[in-house]
Amino acid sequence: MDGFNIKLYINQNIEIIDNNMTYKSTIQDIKEDFVLIGMPISGNRYLLIHPGSIIEYYIMNEKEVFKCRSVVLGKTNEKNIQLAVLSYPEVIEKVQRREHFRLPIVMDAKFFPLPEGRVYIDLKDVPCGYFKNLQRTVTADISGGGIKIISRENVKKDNYVLLSINIPEEINVLCKVVRCDFDTINKNYKLALKFERIDERIREKIIRFIFSKIREQSKLFK
Repeated sequence: MDGFNIKLYINQNIEIIDNNMTYKSTIQDIKEDFVLIGMPISGNRYLLIHPGSIIEYYIMNEKEVFKCRSVVLGKTNEKNIQLAVLSYPEVIEKVQRREHFRLPIVMDAKFFPLPEGRVYIDLKDVPCGYFKNLQRTVTADISGGGIKIISRENVKKDNYVLLSINIPEEINVLCKVVRCDFDTINKNYKLALKFERIDERIREKIIRFIFSKIREQSKLFK
């Protein structure tokens, strides 16, 4: 798409969404007419891509996110690592809704699964005593729309969770479980949480935090 000048760099994050699953990859090398990326993976599942196929994906350029398209030119191996060869990204559109971009990040967090059988509209509905029951955990990724955390227990879909994160100021958010996956390797659960009735000022703070981390990463690889 004319008018958009996308900047690429080594180890830049890429997200490919296929059948409601998000596969992550990074740019490993940049040539004049093509780029090399790591084989896209979601958990322990690799995305099957075939030479000649067209894939669409999201790529971040500092404060902006772009939806791009490439033709899969083939596969190659470098230092015993399999890479996908893609035609140089064609920008389809600039993504306006920045909250959809997920940043893979491991950081401390606290959470507490709220008792079942009750609907919580916002944080005001959460009894103060539950804040004393917050358990320590770590995150797997975060976006302006939700977060993924690690849990030792299975929390059912649609249950509510009280969450506390530091970005760097501490914020409390009411969340709802949208998915709970068991990690057979680490023997724990990954909870995909959606922010519920979040104050837009809090959401904007989370988005600014995400983009600040992306800028920090980009500086490391310049």
